[in-house]
Amino acid sequence: MPTNKTPFTFNMKEEYLKKMRYIANRETRSLSNLLEHLCKLYIEKYEQENGEIKLDDINTTH
Repeated sequence: MPTNKTPFTFNMKEEYLKKMRYIANRETRSLSNLLEHLCKLYIEKYEQENGEIKLDDINTTH
């Protein structure tokens, strides 16, 4: 099934990765899905505190 999601690679302490895999397993999610969900929650919290981030205003060169 095709997806519209962009692949993304980053570095993480092995301890965090192991714990995130544990949490994902407990929540019957994939690790990728859990990380995406956490990003979504953080963005929602940030926008509640700082206002909506408008994608047109983002400088994508960083």
